[in-house]
Amino acid sequence: MALRVLLLSSTCALGVFLGAQLAEAVLIVPYWKGLSADSFFIFFKNYGQSLYEFYAPLTIAATIFPTVTFVYSLLVKSKTDILMWLLLVFTILFFAMYFIYFKDANLSFAQRTISDQALSNELVKWGNLHWTRVFCEAVAFVCGLLLLFKSK
Repeated sequence: MALRVLLLSSTCALGVFLGAQLAEAVLIVPYWKGLSADSFFIFFKNYGQSLYEFYAPLTIAATIFPTVTFVYSLLVKSKTDILMWLLLVFTILFFAMYFIYFKDANLSFAQRTISDQALSNELVKWGNLHWTRVFCEAVAFVCGLLLLFKSK
């Protein structure tokens, strides 16, 4: 019963995070790409922290719940399902991507340490890596759903 509650919590957290990340990918990033460099940097200076404050708790919840679920499954089961391993791996991947790329990229936007000429290419890179991250989140979410359907 506890594992099922953890799976439900994990899947819900992943679903909410995935939805928010998809909204960012299809609404915010294209908007950014359409702005002039000056307008983008002003936008990011004014709203970058708010975006962080919105996404950080979602990211943390979507990381902690699946991780705790995985650890709990190891403790209560002699054999952990491959889907549980995939849930953990893809959760770690999307979480790690923030520290590998997005943290510094967002800081460079906020501090305007990237040139106006390089901004367009950097936003394309940011968008592509964001979609990679969304893919990892989607895989983790689907694993959570499948595990929920398999659980009793």
